[in-house]
Amino acid sequence: MNRTTVGGPELGGGRGAGGVVVLVDPSGAGQSRVAALLAEELHPSVHLRTDDFVRVIRRGRIAPGLPGAERQDATALAAAAQAAFAYATGGYQVVVECPAAPPALDTFRRESRTTGAALHYVTLEADAPGTPEAAAETTETILTALGEGAHLLGW
Repeated sequence: MNRTTVGGPELGGGRGAGGVVVLVDPSGAGQSRVAALLAEELHPSVHLRTDDFVRVIRRGRIAPGLPGAERQDATALAAAAQAAFAYATGGYQVVVECPAAPPALDTFRRESRTTGAALHYVTLEADAPGTPEAAAETTETILTALGEGAHLLGW
């Protein structure tokens, strides 16, 4: 089902606008499966993983979260946010998987302010079961909430 052409949520608020939903999963509660399902339900859509922006570093990469990785992690997060909002300003509905919340929120909020594209922020529950059925149910719950503007952040 194409959500944006049959009355489902447009993350940007309508009229073909794009937007970004950051899906945070601090405990590994199944965000990859939920993010993929969300991206399948939105149209046109992009699915980004913030971890991929660290993995592309070829020389000098430090495992995220280790001492000395602060600049690398901040740079990769900023690149992910810039890419997400570049797609959003092009009219895409962007789903971003993000394993950690605090710096991500500020980074994505800054890009939302800069571009004017909408930002939605969803945190998965730590005890969410990782079954395909649970992921589908979580996805439907999120889609309904997005349609109601429940996760929309202001600046």
